Amino acid sequence: MRIISTWRSTGIALALFTVVMAGCSGTEKSICDRGRQCLGGNDFDFNACVQNYIYEGKIASDYKCADAWNLYLTCIDTTTTCDSITVIGVTTKVLKNSCDAQRSALESCEKAASTKGSDHWLTTDKASSTAP
Repeated sequence: MRIISTWRSTGIALALFTVVMAGCSGTEKSICDRGRQCLGGNDFDFNACVQNYIYEGKIASDYKCADAWNLYLTCIDTTTTCDSITVIGVTTKVLKNSCDAQRSALESCEKAASTKGSDHWLTTDKASSTAP
């Protein structure tokens, strides 16, 4: 009986993961794959990266800033490069893009749409918030 329960739980978790991953566009996966190729990482890092982009997209959507988010995401996908920098004899790989203007437009949209300034209920730390 325990084996059936374990398989059922595993199946439910796999189905949930598949639904979540199917809910994102290929752009998030493309960006995260490029990051993995440049910086290294494993499947867990890749999946966390994709989930982070889905999460950020949800915030943008909540603020009615989906267009600004899509422009920013497209910019990241099309302009990101893997570069090497050397500091004090140590070479490190970094991801670079030219999306500052798109990021700024997204942040301005979210800030303008928020009644709390730049805070969003998903990103506000309840423990550090003070009551009005």
